[in-house]
Amino acid sequence: MLSEINQKREKKIISKLNLEKLPYNISADNFCNRYLEIFKDLKPLFKYKKEEYAMKWCLSTEKKLQIFLLIFEANELGKEIYKESISSQLSEYSYKTVASIIDEGLDKGYYEKLAPRSDRTTDLKISNIRPSEELVIEFINWNIEVINTISKFLKKYQ
Repeated sequence: MLSEINQKREKKIISKLNLEKLPYNISADNFCNRYLEIFKDLKPLFKYKKEEYAMKWCLSTEKKLQIFLLIFEANELGKEIYKESISSQLSEYSYKTVASIIDEGLDKGYYEKLAPRSDRTTDLKISNIRPSEELVIEFINWNIEVINTISKFLKKYQ
C-alpha cells in the first residue's frame, strides 16, 4: 500500500499523462498497475547491443543526435549536406561545435565524405557528409526492432 504522499504524487503524475493518445483504452486508475508491465515490454528498446558503437555515439548527446538526423535524412533523400549547411540548420550551436562533432564522427568512421546518392555536387570544394554503412545498418535495424517490439506490444494489449 502506498503512503498518502505517494498516492498524491501518483495521482498528480497520472492527471498530466496523455492517456487518450494511447492506441488502446486504459483508465487512469488502472494505468499505474499496468505501467510496470508495459515498461518491461518496452524496456529492450532503450538498450544498445554490444556491437552498436556507431549508434551509441550518435545518440549520446542531443547535439550529436540532431547532427546525425540531418545527415541521415539528407543521405536517404540523396541530398547534399556539409558542415556549413548543418550548422545553418542548427543555429543554436556554433559552427565550431558542429564541425567538431562531424570531424569526430569522421575520425571514428561513423561518417564518410562521399558524394550524395542522387544530387550532383556542383561545388567541388564541398565535402558531402554521409553516414557509414555500419551506422546506416545499425540505425535501420534499431528502427525495425522498435517497430517489431511495438507491434508485439500492441497485439498484447489490444
